[in-house]
Amino acid sequence: MPNLPAHATKEEQLLEYTLPDGSIVPIVQDSSLPDSTGRTVWLGAQVLSVYLHDLLATSSSLSSRSTQRAIDLGSGTGLVALSLAALGYHTLATDLPALVDGVLGTNCASSAASSLPGPLCAAPLDWFEDAEALSFPPAPHAPPFDLVTSADTVYDPSLCAPLLRTIAHLSLLGRHSIPAPVFLALERRDPLLVEAFLAAARDEHGFKLARVEHAKLRRLVERREAEGGTLGWEDEGDWEGVELSTGRSGYAGENWMAT
Repeated sequence: MPNLPAHATKEEQLLEYTLPDGSIVPIVQDSSLPDSTGRTVWLGAQVLSVYLHDLLATSSSLSSRSTQRAIDLGSGTGLVALSLAALGYHTLATDLPALVDGVLGTNCASSAASSLPGPLCAAPLDWFEDAEALSFPPAPHAPPFDLVTSADTVYDPSLCAPLLRTIAHLSLLGRHSIPAPVFLALERRDPLLVEAFLAAARDEHGFKLARVEHAKLRRLVERREAEGGTLGWEDEGDWEGVELSTGRSGYAGENWMAT
């Protein structure tokens, strides 16, 4: 059964969620707290997950992905991290301790998650910490990272600079001294904030980020179950404002796939 848009399931405590590869995992949510940010699924994570599956599953084999490492920032319920683990990546899902001890840790430790091809680990990571002092779990969930992801994390001006510093640092921990590619999903609720964030990524940290074409995202989002899709949202209003940017220092868009 196709997954509903995030705004239609905020009050659900448990989702039986179909990942882009067809795996079904339980995703625990908690909207009972005054601040439920990160404790429920968000649209950006849903769209980024199907995009990553379309891009990575068709460009590399499971055997090659099974040696690669991914880190997800602001994982929340863990949807993007679960989708990467389903692709075979050794995936580190990160967020604040309260989430790691709550819905994120629960979802990453579920029996369904444990059966995914790629090992999955949840660990706390605070963007306000000195990047050089960041600690990681043991291998295979430690640097070098082959890709960095983050969804639904550009919404608070006070978090933008720390998030960018963390992304920049982790990207530089790429394999063979090549910056790891970065994939960002956001909702353009505050256009000025989004533009300031992207400008800082370019001007202060040297990222060359390209926005993924809306038409391409629309095809992936509208793809029906019979066509291998897991969303099937024909009404663009269901995911209005969601956009993806991808690239890395010195490269733009998906060109990193050929390097």
